[in-house]
Amino acid sequence: MLAALVFPFAASAVIPDKPQPERLVNDLAGIFTPYQIDSLERELVAFDDSTSNQITVVTVSDLEDYTVAEYALRLGNKWGVGSNRNNGVIVLLKPRGTDGYVDVTIQVGRGLEGAIPDAYASRIIRNVMGPYLRQDIYFKPVALACEQLQALAAGEISEPRDDDDEDVGFAIFMVAMTMLLIIIVVIAIVDDQNKRGGGGSHYGGGRGPTVIIGRGNDFGGFSGGGFSGGGFSGGGFGGFGGGSFGGGGASGRF
Repeated sequence: MLAALVFPFAASAVIPDKPQPERLVNDLAGIFTPYQIDSLERELVAFDDSTSNQITVVTVSDLEDYTVAEYALRLGNKWGVGSNRNNGVIVLLKPRGTDGYVDVTIQVGRGLEGAIPDAYASRIIRNVMGPYLRQDIYFKPVALACEQLQALAAGEISEPRDDDDEDVGFAIFMVAMTMLLIIIVVIAIVDDQNKRGGGGSHYGGGRGPTVIIGRGNDFGGFSGGGFSGGGFSGGGFGGFGGGSFGGGGASGRF
């Protein structure tokens, strides 16, 4: 009974308390320069001010026997990252240590799981962050991931389709085009026969219906734009608002 009471306390004790003062960039592992911390903090505070979506970056040197996803999930709930709309995101990174691995996770608050699906979080980790993390480069992939997450959370981009999905979609589009053209031709032939036979009423003016067909713009990948910390004119970070996390997101090891 005593062990059952002590263990939850011990488990929560290894997760760090909220920083004082509260910040969005928390380099507990000491792998960023002061300039890098300040520039990314300004970028994320400006995004929080303009959208109320909070993206928090945390680095730790030890996961305390948790998986990186478990650690981030516990930290996000303990700190209350986000607001009561659960619109927080955590990017948590453990640099390469004695275990020989770099661990990273993107955990998404319940309120943003629709805007940032697990598959997209996985793509960011695999395609954007992975090439740098394999070389033990840490700040640039974190900044690029935050850039992509901001665009997703703000609704500026949506989840791209896989190449196979796009091929299937294009094939369906072409079939639909063909069927529509056949229908138009059949209607034209029938209408012409009615006119030749002096039949009943027909369209006046000799002009058939106009059909406009188009495809929307598809998002085909990352923009490749660089991270910029400039242009910030807002105030300081106002603090976490009590958001919660349910396990949405993705993780990687390099």
